[in-house]
Amino acid sequence: MHSQLANIHVVQAGGNPLLAPSPGLMIWTLVTFGLCLLVLSKYVFPPVAKAIEARRQGIAQSIDEAERSRDEALQLLEEYKARLSDAHKEADALRERGRKDGERRGAELVANAQDQRDRVLADQGTQLDAQARQAASGLRDGVVDLAIAAAERATRGALSDADHRRLIEEALSEADLSKLTKA
Repeated sequence: MHSQLANIHVVQAGGNPLLAPSPGLMIWTLVTFGLCLLVLSKYVFPPVAKAIEARRQGIAQSIDEAERSRDEALQLLEEYKARLSDAHKEADALRERGRKDGERRGAELVANAQDQRDRVLADQGTQLDAQARQAASGLRDGVVDLAIAAAERATRGALSDADHRRLIEEALSEADLSKLTKA
């Protein structure tokens, strides 16, 4: 009760009882603080330190992994650019080769068509020449037959058919029938 009176007296005097020095309270506070510090350092701080270290290592590992991934991505990007460049070059080469092949094939087709046209014209010329010779020969035979018939009428049997034919053949060989075959 006396301590209560002292505390009341201090409160009444206008002082704060928490600021008043109390040696017993100080000792018990230090002992409690020490025990708490001992318990914390033995049971709490090691797992917390371990967790902090594990987190630090995880973050460092994540950073290293991210850097490796970035480096790999850059390398893949460079490879992609190189492949894309190669693909563009190859496409250009294929396009150029296709254009040249098309031009060459077109030239071959034109040359083949011209050769075929020349062959057809030559064949037609040969056929026309053969038909002209055949027509001239037919005309010659017709002229011979007409001449024989005319000569028979004129001579009325004085010459034989063989004699008439020989005479007409000689006359035709002397005549210039080359103008008929050229036309």
